[in-house]
Amino acid sequence: MLKPTTIASKPVHRGRVITVSTERLRYANGREYDLDFVRHPGAAAVVPVDAAKRVCLVRQYRLGVDDFLWEIPAGKLDAGESPEVCAVRELREETGIVARRWTALGSYLSAPGILNEIIHLFLAQDLIVGTATPDADEDLELQWLPLSLGLERVISGEWNDGKTIAALVRANHALQL
Repeated sequence: MLKPTTIASKPVHRGRVITVSTERLRYANGREYDLDFVRHPGAAAVVPVDAAKRVCLVRQYRLGVDDFLWEIPAGKLDAGESPEVCAVRELREETGIVARRWTALGSYLSAPGILNEIIHLFLAQDLIVGTATPDADEDLELQWLPLSLGLERVISGEWNDGKTIAALVRANHALQL
């Protein structure tokens, strides 16, 4: 199978975080199709787990579902920032937590059919809890709960945030190795 070739790109919108374009692709069979495409700088997300195997989650409003979601701490990469540096920064800003041990948990592709965002997942351990300093546009509630309870909420369908599902499952696996 051959990858399609991009033969044209029409910018549609440039926002604060994303850009949107319509991409014309030519497939191996010669057919051409237009696809809407969103470019995102990427993000890092963290599963902070303390010595009692509790995880710290943040609850925040998400416009896409017009509701509040419980999620792991996460945020977008700043220009030129590595995923590791972003993870440390976001964990400290959103929760006040500093971790002394980090484990990469791979990446998560949130919607690869329309979006190039790659979310880099991390497990943070040996935690020092301080004071959160969230961004001005972040209204967050924090909650510590057993990792096993977080996994139950994922399995039951109570929690549906993709990065949180993937990261909690991978963190649990990493902790059992």
